[in-house]
Amino acid sequence: MAYWAKSAPQITIARHTMDLQNIWQKFLIIYPKIFTQNEQQLISKAIEYHDLGKLNALFQRKIQNNKIRIEDEMPHGFFSCAYFFSQDIKKEINKDEALKTDIRILMTAIYNHHTRDDFCNTEKLKDYINRYLPEIYIDEITNKEYKMMDNSAKFLKYIIPGLRNRIDGGKPIKAEILLKYIVIKGMLNRIDYAASGDMKELEITPPAIDFLTKKIINQLKEKNWQLRPVQKYMQQHKDDNLVVIASTGCGKTEAALLWLDGYKTFYTLPLKVSINAIHDRICDDYGYDKEKITLLHSGLFSYYLEQNSDKEKIEVIEETLERQNKARLLSYPLTICTVDQLFYFVFKAAGTEMIPATLKYSRIIIDEIQMYSPDILAYILCGLKTITELGGKFAIITATFPPILQEIMREEKIKFIPPQEKYFVKECSERHKIKCINSEFDYEKIFTMGQQQKVLVLCNTVKKAQDTYNKLKSYNDEFEEKVIIKLLHSRFVRKDRAALERAIKEDAKSDKPIIWISTQIVEASLDISYDVLFTEMCPADSLLQRMGRCCRTEKYEDKYPDGQINVYIYNTGNGIGEKSVYKFTEINDNSWQLLQQYDGEIFTEKEKFKYIDAVYAVDSLKNSQYYLQIKKNLQTLKKLLYNSINQEQARKLFRNIQSVSILPDALLTDNTDLESAIDSLEKSRKMTLPENMLLEEKIRQYTVDIPANTLFNNSRYIDKCLLNNSKKLNIHKAWCKYDFSEADNTGIGIEIDKPEDENNII
Repeated sequence: MAYWAKSAPQITIARHTMDLQNIWQKFLIIYPKIFTQNEQQLISKAIEYHDLGKLNALFQRKIQNNKIRIEDEMPHGFFSCAYFFSQDIKKEINKDEALKTDIRILMTAIYNHHTRDDFCNTEKLKDYINRYLPEIYIDEITNKEYKMMDNSAKFLKYIIPGLRNRIDGGKPIKAEILLKYIVIKGMLNRIDYAASGDMKELEITPPAIDFLTKKIINQLKEKNWQLRPVQKYMQQHKDDNLVVIASTGCGKTEAALLWLDGYKTFYTLPLKVSINAIHDRICDDYGYDKEKITLLHSGLFSYYLEQNSDKEKIEVIEETLERQNKARLLSYPLTICTVDQLFYFVFKAAGTEMIPATLKYSRIIIDEIQMYSPDILAYILCGLKTITELGGKFAIITATFPPILQEIMREEKIKFIPPQEKYFVKECSERHKIKCINSEFDYEKIFTMGQQQKVLVLCNTVKKAQDTYNKLKSYNDEFEEKVIIKLLHSRFVRKDRAALERAIKEDAKSDKPIIWISTQIVEASLDISYDVLFTEMCPADSLLQRMGRCCRTEKYEDKYPDGQINVYIYNTGNGIGEKSVYKFTEINDNSWQLLQQYDGEIFTEKEKFKYIDAVYAVDSLKNSQYYLQIKKNLQTLKKLLYNSINQEQARKLFRNIQSVSILPDALLTDNTDLESAIDSLEKSRKMTLPENMLLEEKIRQYTVDIPANTLFNNSRYIDKCLLNNSKKLNIHKAWCKYDFSEADNTGIGIEIDKPEDENNII
């Protein structure tokens, strides 16, 4: 008799199990030394027994009748251990505590390999086993006989209570037991998902060892250059956890590539724009095989559609779907992603074990850590502690690293080599001469400088950026010499924002005078360099990032022989305060007060490092709101019981998702292409998945994300009903003004009628 594991296509339990074993053996060929012999044996045993619960008659009836559910059926994982837990095993584990722990971990991983509500007790399991499971099963491929070993369900008392998915099951778990469970269950899940997705291998074969190192060194030789200090340092510490502080232009990206070379790696950055740029740089500059590297973020399909504009769009969607599946299984040798794709595992939701299990044998790079909020920093630090305890390695590479963060890492006993030195390019150590001004922007000064130079104006809020744009535009009516003025912020729909990001980069390369106004979205995401920067005052780390968008690689004395100020810092008070963008009073005050000593002076790279150290000094911030918020979050994560929240909740908690996607009603006017896409989506039942996704992607290009409180508090702006009532699309129509000209990339984006709605709408 054939026992089925899958219905579409029909696959027997024996075939499915053999597929898993083949994937596991291929994994061991690529990574033979990752897991101990003990771990390998447990993973292999979990694979062998995980689906024997599918032998039950109700599951077989469901498969044969092609049903999704069947009455009285219980989750198959709950019964698989009945074929494993024999009297002999029971006797052995009562003599050997270590073996007992291993068997409990193994059976719990099998029992939980799918996340299902667990209302079982011994009597329920016993009754189900005796009614529906066969006494003997013979695997038709291996000819191995499996006998019913425990029809009384005595194995249930050995399932680790704190790991069961039940309301009353939450109990603390010893750290060493949890770590080993994560490895066994995480690998079982990954291999199972790979086989179910018809993949033949879990891991894509990585490039040759030292591939990147040879590429980088050969390129340096061609230019008669040598490795820079930061690059030598990271190459010499490939086996260490590192925190590396290095200013713009000193080669820290190449340093990171030298450190990760030869290892499976996840390279994380805060923003999708910078993620895409790093991905392109690694592929284009160093010839990294595009089949061995991937992006993993919410803009995946947009990126690959744009990169493959010469191919049929449906074909690109199909290829990207396959890439996405492999990326979510963490199969690529090099993944460039946002931290939210990985670190939500710290919430201990069942089903997230495969992430830390993979990071056990991976390198993870955290680039520009200063960009994250205290909440996200706590999640990252908690994750790094777990990763290092499992055996993974991390490198934090950043232009600014607050000393208070280093103190917290020490307190949390995260093992790492602290910054040995602060690296910067000596020949570019003088780039900025600053002026501190305790007042509103001098708009006339900005305009007149924009007549001769490339000027960048950075504001703390979108509303301020829009107001600044309108004020500067008005000067074109007063002055004979006109200035091109453009605006970039987060309130443009996706397609327009992408066009603006391309434009601001192109204008940075030009010699033509222009004024660009933007917000903190350009701090670390865009590789641009303008002649003069006007910025609102903000916390020290953000301020230095903003300075990095001005005179990025030139020497100050060469670019400004007359000694002009090239960075103007205005303490306007906008966006500063408890309910504002920058809410930590101690940091805001320290940043402004400690900056005054450099007023009117050249602000060297070495002085910038001293400035950051002073603003974020342990003594001044030890009891600050910033420090206490990170520590509070870390304590919450430690106390969090396993599986007290589900995966979806974990993702939302990590991202602090409080936004909705809106489509401005104005964009529907006379837009037949968009209207056609929306109409077609209503009839999408007959479409293939790639066709459906292509339509969705087209519609999403006309959307922008806004805070969710707008949806509930301002129905005059937002339609509470979803577009086409599609929960999957999850887009709301918005009755708001939208201003943008595709002809010259100008406009202010979404407009807000009343100033008091500023914090509500976006």
